[in-house]
Amino acid sequence: MVWQKGPLPWSYEQKLDDFQKPGVKRLDIRGDMPDFEPGGFDLVTAFETDYDLDSVVSALRRNGFFITQQIGGRNRPESPGYNLENEGPKLRAAGFRMMYSHQGYYQDESGVLQHRFIMIGKLVHKGE
Repeated sequence: MVWQKGPLPWSYEQKLDDFQKPGVKRLDIRGDMPDFEPGGFDLVTAFETDYDLDSVVSALRRNGFFITQQIGGRNRPESPGYNLENEGPKLRAAGFRMMYSHQGYYQDESGVLQHRFIMIGKLVHKGE
């Protein structure tokens, strides 16, 4: 485990800005997945919230993008194996090509070790 003191080596907001172009139809997951038109979105995002990968695939059009930053297993006692090594292959198996991924450990202001990871995938196969 490699960790640093200070912020993560990426910015979720900056990564998101790279995809926020005029005309991009975005679905932001907050809590329960809202009703949506299947294949109707260019971009699905999930910031430190649970998501259902099948629903993400259903919501995206082919060649659409999924961006997620998650709280890793270090900070989830109920899911210690929740990390990039385990979640990345699930994204690939669902039809995504991984465009960017990173995992980081850092100390917050209170000195507590935090674990986060980010994945950006492009949906290249919808199982059709």
